[in-house]
Amino acid sequence: MENQQDDFFYTEDNLPQPQQDFGFTPTDEFANIRTQGYSVEFGDTFSSSWDFMKPFLGQLVAYTLLCAFSYLALTFIIPQIVSFMNSSIGYVVGAIVNLTVISALLAGFYSYFEKIYNKDKFSFQNLFDGFEYIGQLALYQLVFVIILILPSLLIIFALDTFSAFNPNFKSLDADLLSYGLIGIPSILIFTFYIFTPILIVLAKMNFWSAMEMSRKLVLANFTGVLGFVIGFTLLNILGLLFIGLGTLITIPFTFAATFILYVKLVKKNGASTNFSGDFYTDENAPLDAF
Repeated sequence: MENQQDDFFYTEDNLPQPQQDFGFTPTDEFANIRTQGYSVEFGDTFSSSWDFMKPFLGQLVAYTLLCAFSYLALTFIIPQIVSFMNSSIGYVVGAIVNLTVISALLAGFYSYFEKIYNKDKFSFQNLFDGFEYIGQLALYQLVFVIILILPSLLIIFALDTFSAFNPNFKSLDADLLSYGLIGIPSILIFTFYIFTPILIVLAKMNFWSAMEMSRKLVLANFTGVLGFVIGFTLLNILGLLFIGLGTLITIPFTFAATFILYVKLVKKNGASTNFSGDFYTDENAPLDAF
């Protein structure tokens, strides 16, 4: 395993060996690539991500399986714990707890990949480091869900109104159309905030600053990042076709690809980096206006 790791870090042209104390926070708010633009090389990121995670595939698959069991367990256990509440309230509490725990578990992938990339000592336990940021991750998930719900409610209301005035419009057609229309804004919103968890974990940013930074970074090449999101969404759907077992590989692969893409953007930006950059001061946020 150690030889495989060294081969990757020392021979991969597009991901050179990191310097000591390499950070993941450009203190100039990604000014260079936001003004000059950047490309998302899907094929190159795909192959680089696979080479990056392949030596550690066993641990990653085991951890993904743990995340899946945790999700299923919380889905069934939390409603029982809060059964003394009103059923609607209990469902909401269960959903919030589940979403918070799972978001912390999944964010652990980034902490794990950071250790590997910087050649720090790491272990399976590092995959649980996402819980150190559970507060900010929970706030992000809450705001993200609210942003996601608003267009969904508008779409459902519009379809219900249309159905009321058009008796020939079948309920099945309305359901299929609503799923399609809700799916589109969901993918778009997710694309804007794809880098939020990695900014919270690696750049130690608060949730709102991370959301804004992700949005601004994605705006510099929205179509490229959208293609990246759609590509890996389809890959995970493909993983579901094999009784869901394929997702044990496609899920960590998706997080590895997001990490590699972020590292590429940091390197392309070329700015000095640290772990506590303030994006929102006048001297460090030259593009804060958009």
